[in-house]
Amino acid sequence: MKPQQRKVLIVDDSIILGKTLAMFLNKNGYQSDTVSSGEACLHRVENNDIPDLILMDIYLGPGGMNGLETTRRLHVSYDIPVVLHSAYNDRETLRSTQFMTKYGYIYKTPGNEEFVLAHIEMAFKLIERERMFRDLSAHLHHIKEEQNAFLAREIHDDLGQSIAALKMNLTILERAADRAEMQPVISDMRSILDSTITKTRALIHELRPPVLDTSGIIEALRWHLADFRKQFGIDVEFAPGIEELELGPERSLAVFRIVQEALTNVARHSGATHVRVDVRSNSRNFLVVITDNGTGFARQSTANASRGFGILSMTERAERIGGRFRIHSEPGEGTRVTVVMPHPRHHLPLEVESPQLELLSEAVEREQ
Repeated sequence: MKPQQRKVLIVDDSIILGKTLAMFLNKNGYQSDTVSSGEACLHRVENNDIPDLILMDIYLGPGGMNGLETTRRLHVSYDIPVVLHSAYNDRETLRSTQFMTKYGYIYKTPGNEEFVLAHIEMAFKLIERERMFRDLSAHLHHIKEEQNAFLAREIHDDLGQSIAALKMNLTILERAADRAEMQPVISDMRSILDSTITKTRALIHELRPPVLDTSGIIEALRWHLADFRKQFGIDVEFAPGIEELELGPERSLAVFRIVQEALTNVARHSGATHVRVDVRSNSRNFLVVITDNGTGFARQSTANASRGFGILSMTERAERIGGRFRIHSEPGEGTRVTVVMPHPRHHLPLEVESPQLELLSEAVEREQ
């Protein structure tokens, strides 16, 4: 992407400073404009005037929304990079910006336009590398799922037929063997064969659950939850608010894998005795909520590497289908995982804080 194609929106209550900086950025190949309030920034974005990067002043004058609150609201529904820009550099200000944006904080001083330009260019380099990483990650996930599907078919078609033939031959041998001493050997062979069949079926389902393709996402989740209960002895409650929904192959697989990963985390880390999975849908959103009564954890300290990678994987899968992944957990209070995505029948942008979605979420909470 060439610099002149990149749109930078400056949010600054000082109209003179904002316009001056916009003129400087425009001279250096950017398409830059200014607004003087957080409300005006949100209005632009909500009306589909979406910049490639926002340079956000923290203090935006009395009576209105400040830059931190504006950034928080933006990041709920939009993936727009924000660079914070402020004349305040006290410890409290720096602390409040620490987890707000990964694209940095610029101390606002007169005449530092060159520094701002350099920072913006560095931010765009980071954005480009993140895009490349996401594309690579999506490609690797796609290859992995294709390999899984191929292996599942091969195991089912080739190994499955061989095992079936072996079982038939064993039945014939059982009937033909008159000597009593052969019966324990045959019985042992049958036990090994039955165990192999069970493990083969489990492997096929792990690689690519056939029920996902034949019966849809609701039945696939129902099957997986029953298997999870049997495997780990954890009580599972499934509350699908819909009978079935055609999500399409990519979305169905992503939702299934997210629930699968969330339940794996429950089994490995939570110490939970009960887990509930809710599925809801309305005209705009599709919602999945996984709640457990486990030990919980401090969200900032994902010290356990496997849990950290699991959360990253679930986040990436949700974003790849146009959705959002959220996790809420506190020590001693269990964990709540929420996945929301646009309804597949409507080509509408995701509204994570929409009234409709709040009603869905409240309905789930009332039932728990």
